[in-house]
Amino acid sequence: MFMGKVVGTVWSTVKWEGLHGLKFLVVRPYHLADLAPHLQVRPSPFTMYDGVVAADVLGAGPGEDVIVAYGHSARVAIEPELPDGKLPSRPIDAAVVAIVDRYHVESAAQDER
Repeated sequence: MFMGKVVGTVWSTVKWEGLHGLKFLVVRPYHLADLAPHLQVRPSPFTMYDGVVAADVLGAGPGEDVIVAYGHSARVAIEPELPDGKLPSRPIDAAVVAIVDRYHVESAAQDER
């Protein structure tokens, strides 16, 4: 999972039938340097992605901070009411699983204790 900011919305009139009714958002992942500038962490040159398209059933919108899950966890988040033994059927690789109200990152001095 990662935390990021919703920076856009995706519209698609032609898509796989199982995706109808899903909202898609563009999410820009945060780096630790974004979340905790007081730590003076240098951003990694190995950026995961500049933006990820994630399915959203929670109603997040542009400007909001969200948590995104990947893979099987994302598919389960989109289809939570599956009967035992039934696998998710939608081809989702990323899904918004939480809208973040706030967060806190400890300072380096506190981490050294």
